[in-house]
Amino acid sequence: MSQNIYDDADFFSGYMELRKNESGLNAVLEEPALCGLLPPLEGLDVLELGCGFGKFAQYCLSQGVASVHGVDVSENMLAEARRRVDDPRARFSRLPLEELSLPLGSVDLVTASLCLHYIRDLFPVVSAVAGALRAGGTFVFSVEHPMCTCNARQDWERDAEGHPLHWPVDFYRMESIRATSWFIDGVLKYHRTVETYVNTVLDAGLRLRRLLEPVPAPEHIEIRPDLASQLRRPPFLLIAADK
Repeated sequence: MSQNIYDDADFFSGYMELRKNESGLNAVLEEPALCGLLPPLEGLDVLELGCGFGKFAQYCLSQGVASVHGVDVSENMLAEARRRVDDPRARFSRLPLEELSLPLGSVDLVTASLCLHYIRDLFPVVSAVAGALRAGGTFVFSVEHPMCTCNARQDWERDAEGHPLHWPVDFYRMESIRATSWFIDGVLKYHRTVETYVNTVLDAGLRLRRLLEPVPAPEHIEIRPDLASQLRRPPFLLIAADK
């Protein structure tokens, strides 16, 4: 069964509050890194896996795409995306990624932002993406970094005053489900190694183009000193691959 935590009322409320001011790591690190891996978007047909509330679809439309199709398992997210995005080039569908089945050679670009670590079986999803891409097409995705997902607690070891001492890395080679707490208890994530993410892309027949572990720029740390902690361990892993 697919996990659908974004339709939990408490989770959805907490998540949307986090995204309200876009001061989190999504906006500061992950989104700029992902956009930096994209090809020129004008005229492309785009498929977005885990489209959320439609922010990336809006960006695609602003860049002149021919079409953007966002899919998500969450009715809450899809309702928000449809409310925010009013453009005939955009459509949104409910589709658990575990059931992904796509027409061959139907899109130029597929993206998946911070959703694949919720999926138990990665290869069928990546294989479906590879089949859907046209020749020369691109797949760009981000996940929580395996150095973060390996330890279910996903928090720093801290001193008595609460200051971070170090980030614990444990059970890294043990690829399995992890239950963690984020807004609510029992959020399930699937830990995989960097090796597995890369080799799954290659085994699906795609060509690896770039791998990123983004960190905040010095000018961002000057404005927000709290971001300096992100230099101590990578929060995200991003991969771009071409067909």
